[in-house]
Amino acid sequence: MKAMIKRALPALLLASCAFSAQAAVLGSVEKNYGSASGRDGIGANSFKSCDNAAATSVNITDKASCNRFRDVFDFSGLEYTSIDSFDLTLTFSGTNDYTSLIGRKYYEEWNVRIADSATHGSNTLMDMANSTAATTQTFSFNAATHSDVFANIVKNGKLELWFSDNSAFTANFNLMNASLVVNGVAAAAVPEPTSIALFGVAMLGAVCARRRRAAK
Repeated sequence: MKAMIKRALPALLLASCAFSAQAAVLGSVEKNYGSASGRDGIGANSFKSCDNAAATSVNITDKASCNRFRDVFDFSGLEYTSIDSFDLTLTFSGTNDYTSLIGRKYYEEWNVRIADSATHGSNTLMDMANSTAATTQTFSFNAATHSDVFANIVKNGKLELWFSDNSAFTANFNLMNASLVVNGVAAAAVPEPTSIALFGVAMLGAVCARRRRAAK
């Protein structure tokens, strides 16, 4: 019996550690923009007065006369021990329209800006690709890249999406889809009774092995 326990000890100890916390994808929040039936959109309060919802997208503009576009990603329902980073994937088009002036082309300069509230956004902007066609781009950020908002985003369980355009002219683009993936350490799982029993057997085997060595 003792020999059997001793041989099984490594495997039993490994099984008992199966509940150790590991970094993983904790969950995601998906958004589909537009006005077609079945699309969830972002809510009437999030649109600016000059943003227009089409069937599969919302057209976002940087007119000074409009309020800022903003959307909230609520991940407070996820269970986790800690959050390490976020991956925000956007599908959009029309970010590289240009205006001609005195023979030169002035391109748009759209950026993603994340925020921890309706009034406080990060000073770190993330550049969006210039493309007339539909483009999918992922923006990854963490406490190191966005230290001015990351802690509050994690604390509140909510992330706000803003956009910023640095060009000197009025610009617009179409936002189609968004997906926010939350990465971190999941809440510790409660071991099943069988696992607890295995751990007890493993510990008993360790004690017996130690006593046997001491008796020699």
